[in-house]
Amino acid sequence: MSILDWIDVGLLSAERDPHLTDYFYDNGTLSAVISNPNAFLVLGRKGAGKTALFSYLTKNPSEFLSPSDFITSLSMDDYSWNVHALLEQSKTAESLAFRLSWKFLLLVEVTRVCSAQMKNPGKAIIKANRLLEKVFGSPIPSTFELVGKKLLSLSKIVLPKGGAELDEGSMDTLKLEGGEVAFEEFQTSSDLRSKLTNNIEGLTNYIEEALLSEIPFTERVFIVFDRIDEAWDKTSAETSRKVITGLISAADTISQKFQGSVRPIVFIREDIFETLPLNDKNKLREDCGKLLKWDRENLVKMILKRINYFAELAKQPTISDPDLLFDKEEMRQRSRPFTYILKRTMMRPRDLICFFTKLIDTMKDEIADPFAEKIPVFEKLSTESIYQAEVQYSEWLVAEIREEWEVQHEMINLLLETIQNLGSTNLDPNNYMTALSKRLLDLDKSNFTDHLRFLFLNSIIGFKIGASTTWRFKCVYNTQGFVESPEYHIHDGLTRALNLKEPRESSA
Repeated sequence: MSILDWIDVGLLSAERDPHLTDYFYDNGTLSAVISNPNAFLVLGRKGAGKTALFSYLTKNPSEFLSPSDFITSLSMDDYSWNVHALLEQSKTAESLAFRLSWKFLLLVEVTRVCSAQMKNPGKAIIKANRLLEKVFGSPIPSTFELVGKKLLSLSKIVLPKGGAELDEGSMDTLKLEGGEVAFEEFQTSSDLRSKLTNNIEGLTNYIEEALLSEIPFTERVFIVFDRIDEAWDKTSAETSRKVITGLISAADTISQKFQGSVRPIVFIREDIFETLPLNDKNKLREDCGKLLKWDRENLVKMILKRINYFAELAKQPTISDPDLLFDKEEMRQRSRPFTYILKRTMMRPRDLICFFTKLIDTMKDEIADPFAEKIPVFEKLSTESIYQAEVQYSEWLVAEIREEWEVQHEMINLLLETIQNLGSTNLDPNNYMTALSKRLLDLDKSNFTDHLRFLFLNSIIGFKIGASTTWRFKCVYNTQGFVESPEYHIHDGLTRALNLKEPRESSA
């Protein structure tokens, strides 16, 4: 049997992969976040596997949570950002502009889950649930239902004495006015928006006090968010930045107040988190966040779990070492095949999965070649095909980096184009600055260093330390800080797409 008859590594997209549950691999990040009651952020670069963690946790909560825990998941890929944006508190700091609206939505979700699923919800929870049912009807709408006409309908509520009697538990004097309010009306009516915000504030205070009176809960409530960067594009980035900041600020507040009984968990790209106007951002990252990062050992386990799943389906022997998949132990420069591939990734699961996918597709194309004199039979993966697959993979990786940074760092295209024009895998900073200065008239030593630091932090360039012969890239050496160097090296995964040559080749 040809290896191509059975080998597979699954899909790049976790949310579309029907087999994710079968071969999911947790490198410890998810367990670490859940075990830390202060943690509510999962940070990671694009392609690091955040959506895979989110998807697996929501489908298999029993592997990470206790039987008494509840979990509700909210994916932002179809979220109504425009309606949410109406709730902006423009007179507050940017980091607080959407905190109230998010706090309200989170607390409504907690009340909904507790009242529906707890065996014995406390009296205060029951009372808060009755209030929300009077406002919205029964059952209480989900968060997605709230962010729409249900949320706008709050402008039709007349709270007694600014909410004072709600605090005393009286709901009889709460009045509901009839009729719906269209989205377009809110865009032109500051009075409607003001009334909506005041009502949300009054209801939020009441619900929060009710829930806080019941902690510690007999069952924990986890609310997990994924794809909150879905609207992160050039036209929506500013609005998205404020909305995401509000979510993180609200999650921080609720995590602290509820002492582990309510656990928001937000999966967010590390590069987007860095742009948010949050106070104490470093403290949040260190105390409340976990970086989703990978090393060789865990990437090996991840890819083997996928490959061995398909091997077992085909009744083939499982693999204990990825190099055993290949027809040769070493490649042209004595590099082992898996090491060669891994060096061209940025130590992310998506990169590795993509390279193997390109390799398998390349070999299938060789078999299907209508002009081949002899059809090859592959008992193992072809090391020669690695070189052919590398070109397509490199083009994909460059496109990934451009897509990752084109919104929050528009310089990315110019930085990469200038590297490409220089044509060498090794980067002389003096030559690079000279080339960049022809396109950037305001370039000076300070902002040039900032560009180099950005390239290093994203593993586009690496450098050597002292007498070492090893190029140090951030994706491999996570604790390595940026160091100015007389020479840098372009990441091996980018060189084919950028058409770069080794120095000895360019001088020949």
